[in-house]
Amino acid sequence: MEEYVRAAKKKNISEIGFSEHILLRQVEGFSGFSVHLMPTYVRELFTLRERSELPIKLGVEVDFFLYEIESIREFVQKHPFDYILGGIHTIGEWVIDNPSSIVEHTKRDPSQCYCEYFDLVKQLSRCRIFDVLAHPDLIKIFGMVPKEDFLSVLRDAADEIAKSNICAEINTKGLRGPCQEIFPSSQFLKILYSYNVPIVFGSDAHEPREIGYNFRLAAKLAKKAGYTHVCTFDSRERSFVKI
Repeated sequence: MEEYVRAAKKKNISEIGFSEHILLRQVEGFSGFSVHLMPTYVRELFTLRERSELPIKLGVEVDFFLYEIESIREFVQKHPFDYILGGIHTIGEWVIDNPSSIVEHTKRDPSQCYCEYFDLVKQLSRCRIFDVLAHPDLIKIFGMVPKEDFLSVLRDAADEIAKSNICAEINTKGLRGPCQEIFPSSQFLKILYSYNVPIVFGSDAHEPREIGYNFRLAAKLAKKAGYTHVCTFDSRERSFVKI
C-alpha cells in the first residue's frame, strides 16, 4: 500500500482509497481477496494512515449475489469502512470479465445479456447496502454491444440507482482493456446525470503505476455529461468536491 500512496503523491492526487475485492464465496474462474485476511488489511491500512500526509480511505468492493444479501450486510457491518463498492462480475455462473470467457461473449445474445446484467444492477441498488456501483457497464468489457436500441434498459437501471441514492463509479480501467472505453460509456453517463446519480472517480489500479490513470479524461467526460462535483466518503458519509 505504501507504493500506491507514493505513486498518488507523485501525481498530486488529493486522497487515495483502497478497495480490496472481496468474495464471500469461491467462484470458479474468479479470484478475490480472502475474507479471512480482512483484519490484517484493516490493521495495516490504519497503521499506514497514521503516518501518511495523504488522506487514506478504507474501502472494499464486494461482489453482489442476490442470495447473499444478508451475508454481505453482516460482513460490511463488521469493519469501519469509509465506502463500499458493489460490483457485478457474474451472470449466473458466467464470469463476464474473465479473459477465458471471451468466447462465451461471442456465443450469447447481447440484448439478453444486457437485460440480465442491468437487472442485477437494479437488484444491487435496491438492497441499499452499497455506497457506489462499481464499473457500471462492465458487461461491455470485451466489446459486446446489442445491435438493437437498449436506451430503455440503461434508463431503467439509472432510475433504480437514483432511487437507491448510490453513486456510480467512473472507472478508467476500461481504457486499459479490450473495450477501450471508460466505464460507463458517455451515453450511459449522460443518462446517469439526467437522473441525478452522483459519481466517484476510480482507476481500478492493480499496480501503483495505474493510480489515477486517465483521470483528466474521466473529469472531462464527467463535465461534458453535466457534472460539476464528485463524491468523497468518510465513515460512509458522503460529501461533494468540485471537479
